Amino acid sequence: MTEKTRRIIQMIAAKEGTTPKEVEKKMRESIKDAMASSNPQAQAMWKQICPDGKEPDLDTFLNFMVHQISVEKNNKYYRNPQGGKD
Repeated sequence: MTEKTRRIIQMIAAKEGTTPKEVEKKMRESIKDAMASSNPQAQAMWKQICPDGKEPDLDTFLNFMVHQISVEKNNKYYRNPQGGKD
């Protein structure tokens, strides 16, 4: 696990009042549950994250999610560069 992933997990644990180990466990459970979704949009997202169909490690998952958030923020900015509401 990368240091960046460790820091993210530690920040979540601190915010939620739990341990990093518990956050990591819950994240893995959530990934497994989400990968089992029959929703076509969810399945399309998982194919982007892990084209081989294997459960991604937390580094891969978090990197993908951080990238997606960044893309969405940039798209929102370009739709409304003054920073007001859409």
